[in-house]
Amino acid sequence: MKKIHISAFVSGHGFGHISRSLEAILQILIKNPEWTATIHSPRGEEFASSLDVSGIWGMARSRIQFKKTKLDVGIVQKDSLGIDLDATESEILEFKKNKDSLLQSETEYIKKERPDLIWSDSSSFPFLISSDLKIPSLFLGNFTWDYIYSYYESEIFQKYSEELKQEYALCDLGLVLPLSCPVTSIRSTKKIGLLGRKPNLTKEEARRYYGFEDGIDYYLFSFGAYGIDSSHFDWKKWDPSKRRIVIGGIEWKIEAKNNLGIVTIPNCHYPDLLRASDFVLTKPGYGILSESYFAGTPILYTDRGNFPEYKYLVETLQSQYKSSYISHNDLFSFHWEEASKSAISSNVSSDPRFQKDTIQEIQDSILEIIK
Repeated sequence: MKKIHISAFVSGHGFGHISRSLEAILQILIKNPEWTATIHSPRGEEFASSLDVSGIWGMARSRIQFKKTKLDVGIVQKDSLGIDLDATESEILEFKKNKDSLLQSETEYIKKERPDLIWSDSSSFPFLISSDLKIPSLFLGNFTWDYIYSYYESEIFQKYSEELKQEYALCDLGLVLPLSCPVTSIRSTKKIGLLGRKPNLTKEEARRYYGFEDGIDYYLFSFGAYGIDSSHFDWKKWDPSKRRIVIGGIEWKIEAKNNLGIVTIPNCHYPDLLRASDFVLTKPGYGILSESYFAGTPILYTDRGNFPEYKYLVETLQSQYKSSYISHNDLFSFHWEEASKSAISSNVSSDPRFQKDTIQEIQDSILEIIK
């Protein structure tokens, strides 16, 4: 098979985009020893620093380069549970002001890099470059930003949504993941399977590896790149006698008065930590939902602000995951028992797309569009 270089542009909106795209690229590079990749992302190196070098990251990292590039605005977050639409509007206007010079500089870089494929998760901007340079292009994601922005009524969001629609229309092929919003601006799309990192250990092995005690419930706090303000919690009500809070990878740090019952595990294989845990407490996002599914860990989810993806994630959560909603009030006051019982007892169905070989689907799609 011929040598192929992928130039992947990955959104810095949270860790979900880089988590899934880097996983897919690593798996593809392992299957194809001659392939290489450059990952253009504000979060690429930061995320990679949390990975276990004894896993697939260590096997393929010599064939991956990182470039710190931001090619979409996303949505500005106050923290993991709240969004700032005014700040997002300001960033959109600033991005548009500098767009021409950014396009010129990135186009020149890609001319020198000479990739065989431009991959985007999930910005529309790279398709301006791929179209101009006649390089095959691939979208990977569960939403497009034009759909997200069209949800908000202000003129700035509506106009920007229309601009992005035209850019997405330049993409050669859109690979649409499960848990998706409607993807209508990409002309040619294909629904593929669930993409996410998977655990290497059984539950028993993982609990032993991380030193989890019998008779204790471990709740993994997964609030991603934006974290959550620990001062919101009523720490007077925290009882660590039968429960532990688990924080892993490059998650936020809790500032509790005594840190009793709080377990911090950096530089871990996060899916193994997920599998070891009894529950994950989170706001719905693609990355944590895919990885929780593969780990088989029940989810307690809370509101994440006025973000249109939320509805579609929750629909899938309620039908296909051991999960339960928990209010902010119950979350912050440590009233987790009822939601935990509800998650365990919930009836779920299985989605055939979740069982597909998604990596092979992506690789086949790459070969299809670059031939």
